Amino acid sequence: MIKLKPAILFTLLAAFASGCAQQDIEPDTLVALGDSITYGANLEDSGSSAYPYLIGEDAGFTVENLAVSGWQTAQVVSALREDEDYRQTVQQADVIAMTIGGNDLLEILRLAQASSGGDPAQMELILQQQLDDNTVLYRLREVIEEIQSLTDAQIVLYNMYNPFPTDSPIHDIGEALLPEVNAAFAEIATSYDKVTLADAYSAYRDQQDDYIIAGDIHPTERGQAVLAEIGLEAIEAE
Repeated sequence: MIKLKPAILFTLLAAFASGCAQQDIEPDTLVALGDSITYGANLEDSGSSAYPYLIGEDAGFTVENLAVSGWQTAQVVSALREDEDYRQTVQQADVIAMTIGGNDLLEILRLAQASSGGDPAQMELILQQQLDDNTVLYRLREVIEEIQSLTDAQIVLYNMYNPFPTDSPIHDIGEALLPEVNAAFAEIATSYDKVTLADAYSAYRDQQDDYIIAGDIHPTERGQAVLAEIGLEAIEAE
């Protein structure tokens, strides 16, 4: 029978205990917030093909997707302040991934279309006037500040891609206005600690036919994969 010296026995037991402890370590949690893009609207399987799940699969995160189709910035702010389950989930996050603001802009666009009678030049003018009040950007700051009151998790903030086909007049209006909007998104991201911008606008530029579902404004599976790629890059950059 082999007798182990006490020092060797202690070392082996310590190594065994360390190995067991490592097995018990839970993976980091990614909490996804936002709208139908984050949710994965109109995909065959939003529970696996939306970008938060693709990031989780690649990086080994546990994923909690709190996104709701149709939500605007005001509804996210409300949930962060008043929904206790929502708040508790955000508190558990190691990383937050967020696409929000698109529905705010679409509402402004619908109002501009109705007010302009469909005239592109007039529509662009009305859109610019609406954007100048900065309501969307003010609420985006509120979203970030509410998140940071609950957690010190890294926040990956996606900017706005142009969802309209390249051959449509409204695509050109988007190209005229979105650079200004996204410059404001970038400024917001840099004004807070632990907020990193994921540049969906550049990734989607001139790729709408591949990345947007035909007749829709939501990403295809390939488009969601691209959002996951730039999200991972943002996480790694931080």
